[in-house]
Amino acid sequence: MNRIKLLIISLSLILFFSCEKDDVREELPGTPTSISGTVKDYHRNLDVNNFEIKLIKYWLCPDGGMGPNYCTKEIATTYSDIDGNYQLDFDYNLRSDENYLLAFNETENNTYYYEFVSNSGEFYRDYDTSNLVQGENNILNLNAFIPIKLKFNLTVLNNHTPPLITGIEYNDNFDFGTEFTYDNFESFERKTRPNSEINIKFWYIENYNSNSPIFHYAPVVSYQTDDNELTELNFEIDCNEF
Repeated sequence: MNRIKLLIISLSLILFFSCEKDDVREELPGTPTSISGTVKDYHRNLDVNNFEIKLIKYWLCPDGGMGPNYCTKEIATTYSDIDGNYQLDFDYNLRSDENYLLAFNETENNTYYYEFVSNSGEFYRDYDTSNLVQGENNILNLNAFIPIKLKFNLTVLNNHTPPLITGIEYNDNFDFGTEFTYDNFESFERKTRPNSEINIKFWYIENYNSNSPIFHYAPVVSYQTDDNELTELNFEIDCNEF
């Protein structure tokens, strides 16, 4: 049930790499290509400057050992300017066994959550670098924001089929995971988006380990977040009511 959003394809691929090194390969001539766009916190209506955008090439190394072992090579890096604009220039050059990967703001103190913005202004989480068109300027806009936190003080009555699960939903996704409550009282914090309409959901699962699990959902709580760094909420949930 732990449907963690934050994980965009670029991050999961980087974590998947068991080796981060350059295999000795000669770089062949490529086609001048670029990726450009804006980095903006759409929830606070702020331009995001000094946001790192990096293009990486990766391929399967021959000495994979017990599992997949990928070699990587940094191709180009740029940063958004004071207005949130960026342009990343590179020579498009992929062998048949190579792929590109985009990585964003990979710093030790990275606090941003990021996703992509479609031409119609909708947010989406996965970007396929195979869609890059060589020889052209490829437009890629980002929504990058620092999440706020909701602190839940949760009292659970008749928690007869634990755990009670708590999730914050935005556009049908639980971007920052879910919380499992086994006791009658628990306090915990969950990240969410600022200045956004969210749904707070509570549910438990009957016959969880069977072929026919039954999901019991409490009434959805619609909630409008603000820009406060931390907001405290109190809930009493009676599992006998749903």
